[in-house]
Amino acid sequence: MKSNQLLIFDLDDTIFETKSMGQLPVESILSKFKASIRSAFKMEEVDLIVSDLWKYPFDYVSEKYNLNDSIKQQFSNSINELDYQLEIAPFSDYELVRNYAVRKVLVTTGFKKLQLAKISALNLENEFEEIHIDEIDDTHRLYKKGIFERLVNSINKDLRDFLVIGDNPESEIKAGNELGLTTVQVAKFGQPKSSHAHYYIQHYQELIQILEERA
Repeated sequence: MKSNQLLIFDLDDTIFETKSMGQLPVESILSKFKASIRSAFKMEEVDLIVSDLWKYPFDYVSEKYNLNDSIKQQFSNSINELDYQLEIAPFSDYELVRNYAVRKVLVTTGFKKLQLAKISALNLENEFEEIHIDEIDDTHRLYKKGIFERLVNSINKDLRDFLVIGDNPESEIKAGNELGLTTVQVAKFGQPKSSHAHYYIQHYQELIQILEERA
């Protein structure tokens, strides 16, 4: 039986492991970025900043470390100029979601060119009813909350039927909660359970069980 629910998925570290991209596709960008911040930070701080880039959107990292506009613009230009050849795959248990009859929308934060390259490499283009990119460098940016709000207003469903699924308690989970949506934290790497998420899963079989219980 097809589920009546609608799943709003995050991408990075939710559908696939971001680090699985490897450094090779973005090696030139990271080298330039390290050089641009080396004068302002100690070497161990540079390593921490680069490590955070694999875990969080660039806007969060730049705000956390107070990166100046010149560095941010240089990084943005580098990301948007590169041609990406990515060899990545979804988490193996994501296949359970692919085979489950439920409506899905993808909402991902990042630079448009890189996020589209990930989506293409993962063969996700035809899997979702809609794909939205919360573009970091968009001057009219809606952020995830704004995109979620538009989805809720455009799709005739009870709020209870929307589930936001992602790994970041301060991004999609927070936005979903603020709009009264049900939130599911995906913790593929043993992250602690956020007090803000309604559900906490480490395997997609758990998501299927949640959907069945709520049907």
